[in-house]
Amino acid sequence: MHDLSTVIERLGAHAALITPRILTQVCRDPNSAACGSFDRDWWHYRIRDFSSVILQQGAYAIWLASRLDAFTDCRDDIARLAAAGCRFWNARAIRRGAFEEYYPWERGYAPLAFSTLAIMKLAAAGVISAGEVQAGAKIAARQLMRYFESEAANQQVAGLAALAWIGKVFPHLAEPDVFAVLAQKTMALQTAEGWFMEYGGPDLAYLSIALDCLWDLHDATGEACYVKAAEQALAYMAPYVLLFGASIGMHNARNTDYILPYGLSRFAVHGTGRSAQLAATVLVCLYESLPAPEHFAHAIDDRYHSHYSGHSIIRAYLCLSGKYSSADDRGIPQADAARQTAMQKAEASIPFDKPDSPVEFLLPECGHYLKRGLANDMSILLSLRKGGILTAVHGRQRVSDYGWHVSVGNRQFVNHWWSDQWTWTRDGNRFCIRGRLVPHHEILSTPLKHLVLRTLSFLLGDMIIPVLKRLLIFKHQRSPYAFERVVTIAPRRIIVCDRIDNLPAAAVVLSAPRASKRHVSSADSYHREDLRLAEGVACRRTRNVVQGVFTAETAYDFT
Repeated sequence: MHDLSTVIERLGAHAALITPRILTQVCRDPNSAACGSFDRDWWHYRIRDFSSVILQQGAYAIWLASRLDAFTDCRDDIARLAAAGCRFWNARAIRRGAFEEYYPWERGYAPLAFSTLAIMKLAAAGVISAGEVQAGAKIAARQLMRYFESEAANQQVAGLAALAWIGKVFPHLAEPDVFAVLAQKTMALQTAEGWFMEYGGPDLAYLSIALDCLWDLHDATGEACYVKAAEQALAYMAPYVLLFGASIGMHNARNTDYILPYGLSRFAVHGTGRSAQLAATVLVCLYESLPAPEHFAHAIDDRYHSHYSGHSIIRAYLCLSGKYSSADDRGIPQADAARQTAMQKAEASIPFDKPDSPVEFLLPECGHYLKRGLANDMSILLSLRKGGILTAVHGRQRVSDYGWHVSVGNRQFVNHWWSDQWTWTRDGNRFCIRGRLVPHHEILSTPLKHLVLRTLSFLLGDMIIPVLKRLLIFKHQRSPYAFERVVTIAPRRIIVCDRIDNLPAAAVVLSAPRASKRHVSSADSYHREDLRLAEGVACRRTRNVVQGVFTAETAYDFT
């Protein structure tokens, strides 16, 4: 049985550590027109010309933090500041072009979904009177019922949860028939393997956010289908974490490194049987090492703590320690006797948690191959739909291979890109991945580009969002450069043979760093692989270019 007491202690210490940083983000001057804004770049540094409304989730985070021992003596003061955050949200929500995250008049789905969910839970808990946020809720409900975010499923799950909580606070604003249709479409974004679609593939960090929001949906509606979907997501997530001890970073479709804890903590406390024990096992694996400098939590920046991660971490600690329940969001006092503790759960059979048993998964829908070797062998993750990138670990030995960058003039071409255009075959322990390098042109921010962006957003609103996504996130072009990677997995050894065809004479081929060319705002946190891809692993490589054909053979040996 897994004892979560250490995890609870460490989450509590970390929650107390990040709360002052979240409080620093908010304007605390009651005599300022910016009071309640959590966008410090706007109200304090004045380097942004609008307040990013998605950051108003910080109001929910600080209200939760008032339950921490270090802040209980100023709980009422924090509640007043959280209420100011709600009022500021309402004032921004009724403006032309709301809801904004990246630029004025954006009308973006993510700021709409996440900020509304946070504010409605605060209204339901009585932190702010419902009448003070009704105008904003009306506009939010109208947009949530009109739009559907199919490419980033965690946002859509959050949006559905926001609409459900609007219905709790303002029953007349959420139309049940529309909600039912959106709910059916949202749950259809979950694949048979258990993951939700995130820019064409799975992403464990955003899956953990979807877990949080599925529990919010359950709390608002009482529907068991959302917990069932969360159980399927948990079952998908667990093997990765238990095989590698963390998230999978660049093997995610959106290149994230973190896994947030609240949804897992709800399973540990309120789940039954296998789901409760599996969630407890994952939490221990992820957060028992929280004090370590290389832990992913220390690379999360302050903006994202207001954006989302802060309240997931704080809420997880309060949930596991019994200082908070979902009833608190509804303004209902919590009965200690009714709280189930994760440490009382019966142990279930979890094959991933038995280090002496081999584990192998090949998930054809997401294109991941996972294998855990026995005690004297390495574990490996191979991403067949991301150009054959791979990571292998054995104890303190670790290596990742992200393929190649080809530079031709001012254009770059990479294989490290999630796409369903990659094809692959398997012959025993040998995998062959084929496709074409993905072209990339770097777009840097300039005053002129921002001027054009603001003009277009003022005139066209959210109509420009699909265009921006195509420019910054999705790549549908195909280059003339064919790429083939053959990965052979042997005991304590990996052999990678690469080939790139049709290269011009001026092409420069460089070994790819960890960084991905796909833009994801909440990704790109520091990771030790940014400095060194191999630790304790012998690497031998030969490479050659003959008549426009680049070949390389790389051998990775684990001692």
